[in-house]
Amino acid sequence: MTKDSKKEILGMTTISYKFQITIPKKVREKHRLQEGDSIMFIEENDKIYLTKSTDV
Repeated sequence: MTKDSKKEILGMTTISYKFQITIPKKVREKHRLQEGDSIMFIEENDKIYLTKSTDV
């Protein structure tokens, strides 16, 4: 994330006992996520960001 990027909390989730997460509905709808889409986890300055693989 860049210094001039806008940040908005779109939701929160909990990690299950199988280490799975559910992507909140607001996030799925806003970013048009669908079953089968690939998600990347990116670490920057001790923070974790998620992005659709096609967005990178």
